[in-house]
Amino acid sequence: MKKHLVIGLFVLIAQAVAAQPLQTPLVAQPTTCLSSQFTATGDQYWKSMILRLTNNCNKTVNFQNATISFESTTTINTSFWGDFAPLSYPDSSLTISSQHQTNGNYLATLNLHFPSYPGANSKLPPNDSIQIRYGVSADNHLAGSVNVYLQTPVETGSLVLQNASPKPIGVSQDHALIHLFHDGQIINNVQLPWASTLTLSELPIGAYSVAAENVSDSNGHSYQGNVLPHTFTLEKDQTINSTITYNLTQQEGKIAINLQTLPDKLTGYTSNPSVLITQNQTGNSITRSLNWDSLTTIPQLQAGAAYQFSTTAINYNGQHCAPIFTPTSLVASTTSLPATTLTYQCTQIIQDSVTLNVTGAPANLTALKINLTPHDNSTVMSQTIDLNNGNGSATVILPEGVIYTLSSQAVDGFSIHFSPQPLTASANAVVTISFSPENAETPLAINGQLKVCGTQLCNEQGNAIQLKGMSTHGLQWYGLGSCITEASLNVLSKNFKANVIRLSLYVQEGGYESNPTAFTQQVSELINEAYERGIYVIVDWHILNPGDPNYNLIRAKKFFTDIATVHKDKKNILYEIANEPNGVSWAAIKNYADQLIPVIREIDANAPILIGTRGWSSLGVSEGSTYQEIVNNPVQFTNIMYTFHFYAASHREEYLSALDNASQVLPIFVTEFGTQTYSGDGANDFVMSDRYIQLMATRKIGWTNWNYSDDFRSGAIWKTNSCTNGSWGDNNLKPAGVYIKNKIA
Repeated sequence: MKKHLVIGLFVLIAQAVAAQPLQTPLVAQPTTCLSSQFTATGDQYWKSMILRLTNNCNKTVNFQNATISFESTTTINTSFWGDFAPLSYPDSSLTISSQHQTNGNYLATLNLHFPSYPGANSKLPPNDSIQIRYGVSADNHLAGSVNVYLQTPVETGSLVLQNASPKPIGVSQDHALIHLFHDGQIINNVQLPWASTLTLSELPIGAYSVAAENVSDSNGHSYQGNVLPHTFTLEKDQTINSTITYNLTQQEGKIAINLQTLPDKLTGYTSNPSVLITQNQTGNSITRSLNWDSLTTIPQLQAGAAYQFSTTAINYNGQHCAPIFTPTSLVASTTSLPATTLTYQCTQIIQDSVTLNVTGAPANLTALKINLTPHDNSTVMSQTIDLNNGNGSATVILPEGVIYTLSSQAVDGFSIHFSPQPLTASANAVVTISFSPENAETPLAINGQLKVCGTQLCNEQGNAIQLKGMSTHGLQWYGLGSCITEASLNVLSKNFKANVIRLSLYVQEGGYESNPTAFTQQVSELINEAYERGIYVIVDWHILNPGDPNYNLIRAKKFFTDIATVHKDKKNILYEIANEPNGVSWAAIKNYADQLIPVIREIDANAPILIGTRGWSSLGVSEGSTYQEIVNNPVQFTNIMYTFHFYAASHREEYLSALDNASQVLPIFVTEFGTQTYSGDGANDFVMSDRYIQLMATRKIGWTNWNYSDDFRSGAIWKTNSCTNGSWGDNNLKPAGVYIKNKIA
């Protein structure tokens, strides 16, 4: 399973060399597929306003922590209410606040947070609407100014950045610095290693540009970065490939930037602005720091090429100062010094105290640095929070109504969660920053090492659990690279919500005995795949014909020694040492177990071991016996279970009763069953299957269904050619697949 590094809303996939993390998170962007409509009713003294938001995204949209903003010619500071069905009613403070803008208008913002108790809903289906209501003395909203900001983008595409250049000789930095603009605003700064590729996924649709900063070697020579394409419009589900190259150039063109004196409203501000200068045609860029009340010359530019400028706004001491370049672009020259002037227009802003609370950090972490990236192109704010035994708190002062995306330093082994995300600054807002071990939401992370307790399978905390999942078909026919792929395993673990997979390694019939090394390696790889998804795995030694497990004892000792040696430290393994013994007594099966179990236990002392039972693992019923022979002569090792197999259309009351009665005195795991006949084919009997399913749920008997393949038989849950085509949608499930998926979830 490939590992994806998730940072903010990006997924980075590194190729060629290890990629550096993005240095800033994706700035919150409005959701364009949500439409808005204002309606005003009332008289000349009072207006009742309705803001209707409609989901035109062709998919469900999650409004949890949504921020809505719009412009008005007058300030709006009031409460709101609304008609939110089918969403739950918000549990956040229902207030609208306004900030004065440099254009003379006011930006009104409000935040929606919905309850999280069972049954609560924050997801709006396609074509549905919600209505936000408030009252004002006059309707002064500006048409077309509504923006809705969500936790995650709805309509997205991907950008593939390829740095095609090797590291230039004499250059010390191990990456190129790439700036990503969305609708004219920098939303990310990417460190792209030399000769590497990064995929930025889940980017909001819209107009983008990419700028590559120049680099210099130890002798002062400049390497100019060029981007192709430099500008593009990203559409829904589209992937854009952008290639960056660097060439040694000697450019003679120059321009100048004249920075005004420090504005009176910024008295006490000690930082100097940095300006990004970008060539319009190629995306080549450089960054220069300016001094207040000074003219700064920018040399080594391409003569005759046009350059544009960008820098962040300044929020300081209750003032929001927006940068203005006059003119907005210049053409570099060798014979003159074209100049632009940078001035700042400052407006008073309301500031709010926002509390940042950290919980659940590792005890040895003494401090955590939090970055708050604003959506209005102002300066990124940072706050370091001191921690004591994993907890800490700090307060930051933020401009009211500004939307921030939060991020932090990485902490090895932990995922960091921010709520709300994004944050809309408001009075007395509180941000909760929580830690969880990586994969903390997976079955393995929740339950840990399993063990047999009495007649049940229990987790690390001693609580009885039920594993539910699928068995593969024979790995020699439908294994790794066929029906078992990264995509199909993701569907099983994420879509089906299975917490276990059974790996059916046939011994004969072209299985293990034909190529022990290759099949051991395949099982080992699949154990790793299951482990990376945080689900349990049953390693099934699939003996069938001959039915005496002792026939394959030497092979079994070799195989389980090899597997246990490699995976003994994993907590997600169960060993099934004999699939379906048949034509052989329970005493012979027990003798086999008595010889094989010590081999496994010497290497892995913790994994539960599952033992096949007489009569094709029917607890003896299919050969005229009963589970009582096991009760009278049990295997004398701890942490073991006995297996039971059934096929609902063939195995009726006698088998159901056997499972019912045996599970009250023996630890039982149903490692294989089907809704059809024992051939794995024929008509489904879902009524009888339901009786088995209900019994297993009541007794918390774990089960894996046969089988996760596209075999032609009705027991294979995928339609024929699904594996070949990689088609893992629900519409490719056979009736048995639809049934089983619903029973797993």
